[in-house]
Amino acid sequence: MHKQLKAGEVSTQVSSWFPSSNFVTTDSTITPYGLQLRQTLLSTGTVKIPSDIKWVYAIVAGGGSGGGAGTLIGGGGAGGLAWGWTPAVPTCIVGAGNTGSFGGYTRYGSIFTNGGGSYNAGQTMTGGGQGSNINQTAGGTNYWGMPGGAAGSAANLNGSNGSGGGGALSSNVNGVSGGNGGSGISGGGAGNSYGAGSLTNTGGNGGAGMIGGGGGMGLNSSTLNIGGAGGNGFNLITNTISIGGAQNNGNGGGGAGIAGNGKDATLTNSGAGGLGGGGGGAGTIGAYGGNGVILLYY
Repeated sequence: MHKQLKAGEVSTQVSSWFPSSNFVTTDSTITPYGLQLRQTLLSTGTVKIPSDIKWVYAIVAGGGSGGGAGTLIGGGGAGGLAWGWTPAVPTCIVGAGNTGSFGGYTRYGSIFTNGGGSYNAGQTMTGGGQGSNINQTAGGTNYWGMPGGAAGSAANLNGSNGSGGGGALSSNVNGVSGGNGGSGISGGGAGNSYGAGSLTNTGGNGGAGMIGGGGGMGLNSSTLNIGGAGGNGFNLITNTISIGGAQNNGNGGGGAGIAGNGKDATLTNSGAGGLGGGGGGAGTIGAYGGNGVILLYY
């Protein structure tokens, strides 16, 4: 059973996660008790709020980062997630998903979050870290100050758990799987597996959370390569688990968002992230992370 927050409350524990099974279950949702979802905003523009409504409760998800093409960039990090009360305003910004770079930021009133991480350094972010073989990134600290998880390392390829799960490190050793993305509110992107040789290379799985990270890629001359699955999330519109995308032919699946499942990989490309900030999978062609979303309750 899911316990919803009452008006004015802030959850100190949004979810619990089980990275070994790539499954997430919520102890409480962040949706407010007694209010209805009135608007789902999918793009930048004007917001029409009834004149007698002065305050709204907003849940905002940033855009997911995308998985890369080939060995360089692993699965994309999930977009950041923020929630709370804010004065009603007539405009909004909804972050777009990206490939190989940061997801876009999302803002409604005073509630703000950045997107998923990038293997390029230089921008503060609140979502899951990017999987990579060179600059895998740590997960971000979220709007409420919950710390992110560390990135994978040579000693442990897996990203650590945190508000934003850490991005995993890829493996270049034949037959050694890429690291799994760290789990959290926003899951981290998985690492690739690309060592040369005849053994099966297996990409890591994206981190699970409220929003899932993208799966990694398995790549070499073998025909038995296996990609990683996208991390599961939680759909805040339907109050059900949202499912990360499945791998196909070594290409990673997309992470699930708060408003849609991650996309399955195809024979030729990885899966895109789900609506509401899912991270894109890594593959022979890079997949985009899911676009952000704003949910307004009043």
